[in-house]
Amino acid sequence: MKYAEFNIDSNKIEFWNSTFGIESVLLNGERISKKFSFSGITHEIKLHARNLVLESKYKQFDKKEIKLELKENGVLLKEQFVKTDKKQRYFWFLIGIGLGITIYKLLNLLLEYLYQ
Repeated sequence: MKYAEFNIDSNKIEFWNSTFGIESVLLNGERISKKFSFSGITHEIKLHARNLVLESKYKQFDKKEIKLELKENGVLLKEQFVKTDKKQRYFWFLIGIGLGITIYKLLNLLLEYLYQ
């Protein structure tokens, strides 16, 4: 799902994020970076002679938005805040519940085995 777009000179930088936490950065329609992220990550972008960095920051239990910062040599060029997809939040919520139940059952089995 496309979350944000930055225009630098006549170039388009797009930020995409999947339900499974796979972030992609496209430069003029061509994917230049693809990484897994749970709470944010840094993507390096080479634009002609310029070295740019796109940082994503996501706090799971805060405002439920992704903060995107486009920087050049550590200097902030542009910043965007985008709301996260509700489907993505529900997906991770269900995974958390499933993992919690699984860990609980495994620990119960382990304790029963140890105290027999």
